[in-house]
Amino acid sequence: MNEFFENIVTSYEARIQKIQTAFQSSETITESTHFLFNNVHNSLLDFKKERDLLNSKLCEALAKNGSLRKKDYNIMMSSILKSLDEKEKEAENQFLVFIEAQKETAQQLKNSLLGIKDITSPEVVDKITILKEQLSQISKLQEVRKETVMKTFMDYQQMHNRMIEWLESLLQKGDHILIQDIKNVKNLIIKEIN
Repeated sequence: MNEFFENIVTSYEARIQKIQTAFQSSETITESTHFLFNNVHNSLLDFKKERDLLNSKLCEALAKNGSLRKKDYNIMMSSILKSLDEKEKEAENQFLVFIEAQKETAQQLKNSLLGIKDITSPEVVDKITILKEQLSQISKLQEVRKETVMKTFMDYQQMHNRMIEWLESLLQKGDHILIQDIKNVKNLIIKEIN
């Protein structure tokens, strides 16, 4: 008789542990997506600051050596900077969509958990089995989504790095920067953006 009750208690405890694990998984999904978004957002801000600083230095260098007025330089570069801002926004928006999908997933998981009200009912084993399958599918889907979003960000980062290299190479010319050099780099950047 004691063994029978011990088996029931052990089964009950195992079911509770499975539910707790599932609930913690939903919380982990939410926390990891917020952490990921904050990192990406901060990186995008750093990229923009770096780009703006180099652009400003280049503008000053050209104005200083008399090759091009600041106003003319700004007009020349405005379309590129606007396109870069759009690419940056596109990457950030893709992350926002990813986070919203993760929030929805976590909420659905919580709702599934809350749907298991009576841990002692016979259907709870089936519900836990379904929940475990959902967790498995959620993990796979989350990984695919994350890879897609990370690829977008990495592509943007590589594009940014190449652009920074080109702008720095112009700055290294010092007083010998010509308008044609700017136009060549501008064409490289336009090709990179598109």
